[in-house]
Amino acid sequence: MAKDEPGDQNGHQDDRRDIKALFSRKLAETHLYFEIGKIIASELEPSDLVQKITEVIRNVISFQDVSVHFLRKDLTGFEPFHTAGPLFAGVSLETISIDNGAPGTMLATGDSLFLNDTSRFSGYLHFPQESRKPGSYMGILLKSDARSIGTMGFSHPDAGAFRTEDFDILRTTSLLISTGIEKAELFKKTLELSRIDELTGLFNYRVMMEKLAEEMHRRARSRRDFSFIMIDIDDFKRINDRYGHLEGSRVIAQMGPVLRASCRAGSLDACFRYGGEEFSILLPETSMKEALVVAERVRHAVEANPFSLKATHPEEKVTVSIGVSTIEDEALKKITEIIHESDVALYRSKAAGKNRVTCYSAGDTMPASGAPEVG
Repeated sequence: MAKDEPGDQNGHQDDRRDIKALFSRKLAETHLYFEIGKIIASELEPSDLVQKITEVIRNVISFQDVSVHFLRKDLTGFEPFHTAGPLFAGVSLETISIDNGAPGTMLATGDSLFLNDTSRFSGYLHFPQESRKPGSYMGILLKSDARSIGTMGFSHPDAGAFRTEDFDILRTTSLLISTGIEKAELFKKTLELSRIDELTGLFNYRVMMEKLAEEMHRRARSRRDFSFIMIDIDDFKRINDRYGHLEGSRVIAQMGPVLRASCRAGSLDACFRYGGEEFSILLPETSMKEALVVAERVRHAVEANPFSLKATHPEEKVTVSIGVSTIEDEALKKITEIIHESDVALYRSKAAGKNRVTCYSAGDTMPASGAPEVG
């Protein structure tokens, strides 16, 4: 049998090296797919999902900075969602215009972007203030079906730092990453909807009980006061009976923005639909005196609000009765107690003529059965 010529041996060695390199790339690509799939299956929070995906990509591709931008719902620009790396240290990121930079280029072309030398790119890479300089950049367009979600960009300060193979790997993972982000966003939206009252946009009763429990635990450590307000629309039954349940639902729906606007700006105040025509507000680290100010502001805001009912029936008034309870000093109370106290105060407001605020005092009880009808 004839022996291979030396040139043939070198050729076989080159072939083996090529096959080995190809096998290594495919193995790395398969492993990356597997790791990203695991993250998508286990992470339901979009920010955590994106962060972990970029971390596993770093095990395969040597990048220094990463940025993820999501396309705004109104399609007017890209909002920064996740950034990491020294390039973004101390940088305040802004919205990127729909037709600017690497994200805009990818959206316009509908394809990914590979730049061996970023200094030759006429736009900026990640944010408007970034200066043109040498470096490398790879960006993938995140899209599901025909809808674009955003972009994911990776950069390195050295020109020519990325290989074509790196870019190919990123492009093959773009659909998988996009699907994972959509799934996490959908779950987040579903979770939020399960916590929000559909009619008013306020938190629902379940969330109210959760937040009350959180505040109780926090107060056990801090011993700071907190207050709870109960609100009931006056004569709501009469509104339903006279104008129909649809008009009554409109009044309830329009209460949501009024209550939110009446809470203190920059505070942890939280508004809830307690049920039916009843609402509540949790005021952390708030004394009864301070809570009374908020309650009166709510009462005045409701009375002055131009409800649609009043537009069609100018003679009608929409008012609320309010009860306030506070846990203060060294008092120890259960959640059910503070709710009951504010409820007692609310009913005393009803019995005293409605459209007023009453603060609970120790020893207060529900009004006598002969008190005016509550509505």
